[in-house]
Amino acid sequence: MERIGHYTQLPDGWCVVTLKDLCENINGLWKGKKEPFVNVGVIRNANFTKDFKLDYSNIEYIDVEQRTFAKRHLENGDLIVEKSGGSDNNPVGRTILYEGKSGVFSFSNFTMVLRTRNNDIVLSKFLYYYILAKYQKGDMRLMQTQTTGLRNLILDKFLSMPIHLPPLSEQKRIIDRIETIFTSLDMIMGSL
Repeated sequence: MERIGHYTQLPDGWCVVTLKDLCENINGLWKGKKEPFVNVGVIRNANFTKDFKLDYSNIEYIDVEQRTFAKRHLENGDLIVEKSGGSDNNPVGRTILYEGKSGVFSFSNFTMVLRTRNNDIVLSKFLYYYILAKYQKGDMRLMQTQTTGLRNLILDKFLSMPIHLPPLSEQKRIIDRIETIFTSLDMIMGSL
């Protein structure tokens, strides 16, 4: 019997899956040595803001192998996950939703991308909010190791994390509700 919190069963139409089931996992980009090269903006951990957004103000541009970039260009809806870094107060596993232009940016070797396999089953924005909730709850602390000050995400644990997945229409309703609440919070903060 599956549980969500104190509820003894999932609502009709919901299922339990993992990130592995829903997403392709793509490792970050390393600087290349073989021509031809292409100059691309590389999203790094330093580009993650405290409110889990993307800061474009200090993107680093580097020359990378064209063939490597072709496999690692960012697409709208990609989830960029910090897999190495973190700190005592901020465990690894921070995730941002990429909503920029396709083909312009890539992501560093300290990050990885989760790319949904089927948008008719799961919305990347729903997964973003789901992972954000897990992060805020502290679940990522159980999915990391630490060596000499550097924290690493235990990928198998992270990718095997259970996702309580509602039908697409319910995912959209949840996203809309979350964004309505965030808009209200932003207005309140702006008025202080």
